Amino acid sequence: MPSIKVTYQDETREAQTEAGTLLANAVKATGFPLEQPCAGRGTCGKCKVMAQGGVAPPDEVEASELTQAEQDSGYRLACRARVARSGDRPQQIEGDGLQQIEVVLPTLIVFSNKIFTHSTAFRKQDDPLGLAIDLGSTTVAAFLTSLETGTVYAGAATLNQQTMFGADVISRLNAAMDGDSLVDRLADLALASIGQAIDGLLLSRKIQQRIQKAVVVGNTAMHHLLVRLPVESLGLMPFQPYDAAPIHGADGRMAGSFPSSAEVHLPPLIGGFVGSDALACLAAFDFDKASAPMAAIDLGTNGEVMVTDGERILTTSTAAGPAFEGVNIACGARAAAGAIVATEAHKDGTIEWQTIGDEAPIGIAGTGLLSLVHELRQVSVVEDSGRMRPDRPAFADRIRETDHGRRLHLTEDVYLSQWDARELQKAKGAIRAACDILLRRLDLAPEDLQRVILTGSFGGQMDIDAIIGVGMIPPVRSGVVETAANGAGMGAALFLDDAGFARGEALATHAEHVELDLEPDFNERFIEAMTFE
Repeated sequence: MPSIKVTYQDETREAQTEAGTLLANAVKATGFPLEQPCAGRGTCGKCKVMAQGGVAPPDEVEASELTQAEQDSGYRLACRARVARSGDRPQQIEGDGLQQIEVVLPTLIVFSNKIFTHSTAFRKQDDPLGLAIDLGSTTVAAFLTSLETGTVYAGAATLNQQTMFGADVISRLNAAMDGDSLVDRLADLALASIGQAIDGLLLSRKIQQRIQKAVVVGNTAMHHLLVRLPVESLGLMPFQPYDAAPIHGADGRMAGSFPSSAEVHLPPLIGGFVGSDALACLAAFDFDKASAPMAAIDLGTNGEVMVTDGERILTTSTAAGPAFEGVNIACGARAAAGAIVATEAHKDGTIEWQTIGDEAPIGIAGTGLLSLVHELRQVSVVEDSGRMRPDRPAFADRIRETDHGRRLHLTEDVYLSQWDARELQKAKGAIRAACDILLRRLDLAPEDLQRVILTGSFGGQMDIDAIIGVGMIPPVRSGVVETAANGAGMGAALFLDDAGFARGEALATHAEHVELDLEPDFNERFIEAMTFE
């Protein structure tokens, strides 16, 4: 039976495999992280690994997604490359025939867009501590908090390792419904990610012993996958949670992920895919104390919209898609060194960009995608319909026609495709339609909103002019819009207090969930909202 040797960073593990097995499945068997944004469908081209030995030759998908230089260097797509069968002719490792495969995984690095405080005051005090955990679909954040004063001392974040099953929650839910072993695997990956986020706080053993309580918030899918609740009801109309009740004393289910001294609590869910992370935002932004109409939007793969008229609180979620995370974008990139996060286009055809770490551009992050499309609209390269115009003389050298459609190149290797603009249109259309429906339900006009908060890893770093300019949110005055990167995390910190947790329970009862799929005109509003107006 063939064996596979997988190296990740400075650790190597080996496992037995079978001929014909996908490299992705063989790697997963070792327990190492492997990011597959498209859930292994072979459509994103981002699960690149270096492989040699008993691996079958590339198929047509790999040949189209990998450059010749990458193929010559031994890069393969883990979701397409297979362990060789006897009739294949792989590049073999000397003396091992088809029996040995060596794989080197790229290091998964995420530069969190969340903003953390870095106070070290907790090291000089002896107050009891708590952990507020925001279990996001993409980013998992941990916040160290004083249980006496509520002060948030520090935070750290890591990538949710469940991304190996897909960037979107639906792919992960489908995996969970395939069998108990994957249910356990998804829960273990969530727990491992939480553990990594806590490790990022760099706490000594003595300080860890002061941690008495932890609160974990997340959307409904993340909540159910973490505690191994059945997820079938989330995949069928009307898409409701199996159990929305709070969970106290959950530490027994999470042994080893939290300090042994900590009691773990999970706040209640609101409804549908609107989970305890949205509930935490409601608390953090004082929706229960609002004296005027306000809204909050948690922008991400699972977008959540919250609106109040000062009395009723309406919430909903919409599948905005993974474009905000750079997934399904031709040159999309996670928030890593070299990812473009902001741009400025000029009428003379020049385009300036800003990358993370001021490194050479490697791709376009979600914020960069929004910024670029907005800027191209200002110079009339992208129309309201989303069509990329080829007749702009100043940009003629950048715009190219290819077999895969029109592209606008920033560099030779980094470009915006026509399809990328369409992906952003779908994402922004879903968010805008959700906002419009909640406003209509409360008989509010956009100008009635006195406060609009954009939150989440993506929303917290948004260019406000760009988000208004492309029509992702209703036409409000820019002065009422603000960003807050850590809404869910700050709300989770409030829930560490018994009175704060009770407040969250009251908010969950007060908040109303609106199921967009039951709105008769949602599709019509979604299509209308896709235009860049």
